[in-house]
Amino acid sequence: MKQEAVSENRSIRPVTQDEVNFYHENGYVIVRGMFDVEEMRLVQAVCQSDPNLDASLKKVVDANGNIWGASVWTGLNDSLVSAVTRTARMVEAVESLVGERNCYHMYSKIVQKYPHDESIVHWHQAFPSWYDDGVPFPDKATDCSIAVTENTKENGCLQVIEKSHLLGRIDRVEVGNTVQCDPQHIERALHDLKIIDCEMDAGDIVFFHPNMVHGSIENTTDKTRILMHGHYNAMSNRPFAEGLEAHTCLPLEKLPDSAIKDGIYTMGFDPNAKDWNWYNRDPEEYLEATA
Repeated sequence: MKQEAVSENRSIRPVTQDEVNFYHENGYVIVRGMFDVEEMRLVQAVCQSDPNLDASLKKVVDANGNIWGASVWTGLNDSLVSAVTRTARMVEAVESLVGERNCYHMYSKIVQKYPHDESIVHWHQAFPSWYDDGVPFPDKATDCSIAVTENTKENGCLQVIEKSHLLGRIDRVEVGNTVQCDPQHIERALHDLKIIDCEMDAGDIVFFHPNMVHGSIENTTDKTRILMHGHYNAMSNRPFAEGLEAHTCLPLEKLPDSAIKDGIYTMGFDPNAKDWNWYNRDPEEYLEATA
């Protein structure tokens, strides 16, 4: 992998203290204009035409039998999408939100909702799976979703339940071939908490706490909605177990924020990136068993 001289790299879009405060109070924050339109067009091109993306696609079945997919990778490599995850603006934002300077990238995924896609991503949290891996503290990790295209409620933008990070780890139940938060807990929480539609322009990003309850509904439009999700953790918060695929535990080295436009990458999506299936059962086997 290329090693850059990164000591002098600084973010061109640092998060503000007000944004950090909003994140800790509400469990999420939308940062506008983290990336520009030109940068997102390059990522869009990868999503639309790179065959390696399809090769890493993992399928998830919702409660109604509809299938959605995510192209998942762990670790760092010389691809464009990996470069996005370690630009100075991303690394410094993560450091500001988790309160530590030494963080690592766990894994990322690209999720596309195609026109009139009826699949639903049920309410879930990220942290319970990491806790099972041995990650002790939720506050020392963070999630994010970059709007690669415009994200609206109509095309299935990310939704979060405001302040739901204060609920702690919610029990999980099986749904389709994966898991969701126990619906009884969600129903009770929604008596007091509200759903936020994270509507964003291409290049905006939403950061959210690992215990934040999030999901998305169907895409009712004629356009594809694309999100790029990233998951980060502090080195001091790495799991006690070793050799886990989602925890390479290599400290992030910042790339310059110009890396995307300067082409400091050799491919769009790395075909040799580590990946794994996070769902409970193979989707085809699940559908056959429930037919």
